[in-house]
Amino acid sequence: MSLTFERVGLRLGGSTILDDVSLALGDGEQAALIGPSGAGKSSLLLLANTVYRPSQGTVSILGQNPWRCAPHQLQSLQADIGTVYQAPPLPARQRVVNAVAAGRLGRQGTLASLLALLRPRDAAGVTQVLQRVDLADKLWARCDQLSGGQRQRVGIARVLYQAPRLMLADEPVSALDPRLAEETVKRLTDDARARGATLLMSLHSVDLALAHFPRIIGLQAGRILFDLPRAEVHDGLIQALYAGERLAEDDILPADAEPGFPRGVRC
Repeated sequence: MSLTFERVGLRLGGSTILDDVSLALGDGEQAALIGPSGAGKSSLLLLANTVYRPSQGTVSILGQNPWRCAPHQLQSLQADIGTVYQAPPLPARQRVVNAVAAGRLGRQGTLASLLALLRPRDAAGVTQVLQRVDLADKLWARCDQLSGGQRQRVGIARVLYQAPRLMLADEPVSALDPRLAEETVKRLTDDARARGATLLMSLHSVDLALAHFPRIIGLQAGRILFDLPRAEVHDGLIQALYAGERLAEDDILPADAEPGFPRGVRC
């Protein structure tokens, strides 16, 4: 198994963020994580990439418990985990070529990593990856010169260049227009499939999740409401998953407004 959660709980600042979460993703499996804002999707992904440590239960990543690894083992494990963030942590003055090339720093020694930060050794390889996200012309641009959508695509290019065994993506297309969002989700799923990598992606758009993922995991209030094959996810389940968010929106809509799913959620 690439990723296993066994009755996992997470508490932060005295609040329960995740409660009794159990799931398993086999090698090469792809699943979409959906649910209302505040359901715990980002926190679940941060557990999966070792940023958070579970308050209870067990997390196994690529066959290892990260919190029982020696430092060199943990570094090796983290080099095989790639994360696409909604807002990529890109230094403002960093060049795009450096930002993308940093995807492989975890597989290099300290000296090689420092030299690569000064001058990447594989500008051609980085350019090829940037071409896949329509940013080849931004190779030497500074990250602070990019739009939000372009920064998000740089973060995606970084993970594609890294080529990890486990890919995690937290709302990776939130800043992209519908056409680019569709193409980007397909690009990530195709890349993972071609390499036999495992992919877990959180998405606000139910449409994108159902269109591109064979398995859908619905998270609500820190608990898994359902974990099903795409064909078994019906309108009633989606309505139940987003019920709280719909009520919150109804509170601020005019009385004669038509009911519907939360903004950005389509079924």
